Amino acid sequence: MSRLVKCHDLSSYMFQLRSIVLSLLCDHTRMKCIESSPLFQFISCPIRFIEELHLHHPYHSLVIQTLHTFHMKYDGCSCKTFLLFLTTFCNHLQSVFDKNNQIFYKKIFNHLEYFIEQSIIIAKNQFTETLLLNSKTILRICRYQTIYSDSLYQAYVHLLTKEQSLSQIDLITYFDNLHHLTRVKYMEEKCLFMPGTLLQINKSIEGYRRTICIDGHLLEDYVHLGYNNKMKVKQISSSSLSWIQLILSILKEYSIEIIICSGTVDQKLKDDNERIFIENIPVKTLRLLGENLLLTYLTDINDQYIVSLNYIPFSDDSLLTMIEKGSTILQYVPLESLIDVKHEQFLHCISRFRQILRRRFYLNGSSDFEDKLYKYWYNRRENSSLENNLAYECFLECLQLFTKEITNRQDCFQSNIIDDFDSKFDAWKTSLELIYTLMQIDHVVEIVNDDNSCDI
Repeated sequence: MSRLVKCHDLSSYMFQLRSIVLSLLCDHTRMKCIESSPLFQFISCPIRFIEELHLHHPYHSLVIQTLHTFHMKYDGCSCKTFLLFLTTFCNHLQSVFDKNNQIFYKKIFNHLEYFIEQSIIIAKNQFTETLLLNSKTILRICRYQTIYSDSLYQAYVHLLTKEQSLSQIDLITYFDNLHHLTRVKYMEEKCLFMPGTLLQINKSIEGYRRTICIDGHLLEDYVHLGYNNKMKVKQISSSSLSWIQLILSILKEYSIEIIICSGTVDQKLKDDNERIFIENIPVKTLRLLGENLLLTYLTDINDQYIVSLNYIPFSDDSLLTMIEKGSTILQYVPLESLIDVKHEQFLHCISRFRQILRRRFYLNGSSDFEDKLYKYWYNRRENSSLENNLAYECFLECLQLFTKEITNRQDCFQSNIIDDFDSKFDAWKTSLELIYTLMQIDHVVEIVNDDNSCDI
């Protein structure tokens, strides 16, 4: 059976989201502690926090899916901006939409989209700053977190000393391939730049070893994204060998000593003492190590996929081994429970740095850009249609409230920080698109097992 459920209290749901993001605003080191027996989990990203809270509302799955996709796209950049604009758009527009038809509020959305698109052009022409890489600029990008900015600047200086002629593409590729590893050690957080790629290997290994890189999981039932069962049969042995035996026989045939995967490896394979399996390595690092020759299925192997890599023991940490390719930021934290949250905090910084590096320009943060854009539009109000006026008022309110929320936090406000261009405007556009989708939903169909309920 099914029934229609009228969606009430969207405003209260948005208030919950707004309260969450405001509690994490400005202070980029602030964390939430979630008690999940028997351990505590620390979170500083509002999207991660919302995912863990399991808020109850018929729209929540749609909202969290959109937030998660945005978070993955930019590795955390502008997530707080996304949530602030989402909740402000909703608070301003809901009362308008409750009293009007879809044609009316579609026009309002069209005008809001116009204001955002025009703001992108205005920002490019009037408010962007050209990127000049130095220690101060990187510090501003990292929100004055010197532990992170110093290691990134060391990586940049290392590249300058190694390359006589450095193009923009070289610079982008270098930082895209920069490996990031987080470990527990010392009594305080540290970030160290290391030339070479550091991997966590629980066995002692040294010298050149025959290695393959697999972009995927080394599991019997694994199929890649987009796999079509009609086009390609599952790869299994036609003999009496089990899948494990088949894989081990292939590795023996090609004398493979080390297998590096972007995904996970079957435990029975890891129990094999003759080879070393390394899991969960970023695909970018795999491409660097494997010279862009990555396997999807080990059964597709041939000689061209085998690389000889030089493995060097890392003197400062017996569980780490270095490969003479690429570079690594080694992040140390004092507690096991801090690995995930601190890893993500650094990831947000380096992701913002990469975004700005690609554009070669940036926007002034600390709400400086939003305040200037507000003043620009405020002086250009036109007497137009009702829909245009409502959209204009809504857009200006978003800019004004954003600036107010940032600057009013005197306890943690930081001036003169740097924001990246693309994620900021994408946050505005995506939040508006999500609100438009939510406003088009008039009922939610709920599947129930109650025989007394009326079927729709």
